[in-house]
Amino acid sequence: MDKAHYIAYPAVVDTPGHFTNMRRKLDHRYYEAHKQRVENVKPVVDNKAPRTYLHFHLKMKKIQMEQERLATVERNNRILLEKMACIKSTTGCVDNWNNYQPKSLNIGKRNQELVKITLDNQAILNRINATKSIYNHQKWLADYKVSRGYLTQITKYPETRKTKNKDCLPEINKK
Repeated sequence: MDKAHYIAYPAVVDTPGHFTNMRRKLDHRYYEAHKQRVENVKPVVDNKAPRTYLHFHLKMKKIQMEQERLATVERNNRILLEKMACIKSTTGCVDNWNNYQPKSLNIGKRNQELVKITLDNQAILNRINATKSIYNHQKWLADYKVSRGYLTQITKYPETRKTKNKDCLPEINKK
């Protein structure tokens, strides 16, 4: 571009080539200041990317639970390896014995009640043995013999039943 034809602002004094160099420097300074102001201006609308928070993406509880799960898996694997090593070093028999003995919390109270009941039963037995019978078994035996005699008289066929024990009841047929 020709220097003579450069006029950014209309000159007050229209003299060709007069103050063109100075006008060009001044225009350039104004233009640079304008560019600086445009770069430094803050926008009214926020068009930046939203802030990313670490705790949204890094879930500590999930990581902790995963570590605990891995720890239990590792522990179970170690126990299984120990069992396999024990089986390999021994004959490999199945060890399925249940050595657990059930334990009751109130076994002492139950034992006390059992002792009390046993003592009460012994006292009742002693009282029963100490009392004399008020029934006359001799009379009962005589009544039985009479009723058996009536029975043998009215039956068509005599009874031929044999008793295993001779002491249990006397034979009625003997007269």
